[in-house]
Amino acid sequence: MRLRVAAATWILLVAAVVEPGARADPTPVASPAAPAKPSPTPVASPAAPAKPSPTPVASPAAPAKPSPAPSVAGKKSVTPWARGVPEAAQSRALQLFQAGNVFFEQAKYTEAVAKYEIALAAWDHPNIRFNMAICLINMRQPLVAWDHLKQALRFGDAPLGKRLHTEAMTYLAVLESSLAELTVASTQPDIKVMVDGGQALTGAGEHTMKLLAGKHQLVATLPGYVTDSRALDLPAGKSVTEQIVLVPEKLKIARGRWQWWTPWAVAGSSVVFGLVGGGVYLSARSEIKHYDQDLARLCPIGCTDAEIPGALKSRATSARHKSEVAIALWSGAGALAITAGVMAILNRPHKLEDHRVTPGLTVARGYVGVGISLTVD
Repeated sequence: MRLRVAAATWILLVAAVVEPGARADPTPVASPAAPAKPSPTPVASPAAPAKPSPTPVASPAAPAKPSPAPSVAGKKSVTPWARGVPEAAQSRALQLFQAGNVFFEQAKYTEAVAKYEIALAAWDHPNIRFNMAICLINMRQPLVAWDHLKQALRFGDAPLGKRLHTEAMTYLAVLESSLAELTVASTQPDIKVMVDGGQALTGAGEHTMKLLAGKHQLVATLPGYVTDSRALDLPAGKSVTEQIVLVPEKLKIARGRWQWWTPWAVAGSSVVFGLVGGGVYLSARSEIKHYDQDLARLCPIGCTDAEIPGALKSRATSARHKSEVAIALWSGAGALAITAGVMAILNRPHKLEDHRVTPGLTVARGYVGVGISLTVD
C-alpha cells in the first residue's frame, strides 16, 4: 500500500513540474528518486564516491528513497566537502541524516527536512542537500529545492556518485523549466534595486536570480533621481533582463496665485485701517472728555435730560458715533491682517508633484510583456 501511495505522489509531481504538453517517455528510465537506502554505519571512504544501489532501478513513478549516508572523514584523507569539519560534527550530522532518512522513507517530509536542516548546520554535505531537495519538491517548494540541488552539485559527482549526480542533474533541469530567471543590470553607481522587497542589486553591475514564475515587483531608487517601479510578469523557463536607467529629478516650482506684492498690499491696508481707527477713537475720546467738562460746569449739582442744551447733546452723540466708527475700522484692520496672512501662505512657491504613467516593455525569447508603472514624486 505504501508503494502505491508514493507512486501516485511522484506521478503527480512529474505532472506538476514538466512543461505543458510534454509527455513522459514510455521507456523505463533511471528515477531521480531511487538512491540506495542508508547504511547503518559509514559507507564509503572519504575519497570514494557513494556507490549506486545494486537493486534494480525503479521506474519514474517509484517512491523516492534517501541517498546513501555520507562517510566520516579519516585523518589521512580529507575530501573538499569535509575540509574544516571536525569528526565529532561529521558523526553528529551522520546520525541526524540517518534519522531524517527514516522519516523520508515514511513520506514524512516535514519531519525529514527538520532533521536535515540540523544535520546541515553540523556538516554541509552534498548528500544531505540532495535529500533535502527531494523533500522540498514533494512539499511543493521548487525554488528552495533548486537552491539545495545547486549546492549538492557544487563538487561534481565525487560525493554523490555517478548515478545520484545524474539524477540530481535531471531534477535540476526539470525545476529550471518551471522557474523564471531574472537578471537586473544597471550602470549607475549607488543605485539600489529591490525585487519583492529584497535587495537585488547595489551599485553598478548586474545580478541574476531564480524566481517563481508569475507576478513580481521591482523598485529602483537613487538619491536625486526619479524612482522606477515596475510590475513584472516572469514566464516559466525563460530568462528576462531588466536594464535600469534612472533619470534625474526635475524640480518644478509652482508660482503663487497672486503677484508677490498683493499680500503685502493687503497687510498695508490693514495697518492704514488700524491707524485711521485709532485717530477716530482718539477724536471721539477727546469730545467725550470736553462734553463731560462742559456738562459739569453747566450743571454742577446735576441736570435732567431736558435741562441739557441740544448743542451739548449733539456733541455727545457725535462722540459716540466716532467711537463706533473707530471700532468698525479696527475690526476691518484685523480682518485685513488675517486675509494678508492667509494670502501670504497660499502664495508661497511650492514643488509640483509629478504624476506620470511610464510604459515598460519586457522582452525574452518566446515572450513579450507590456506593463505600466505610476511614478509619484
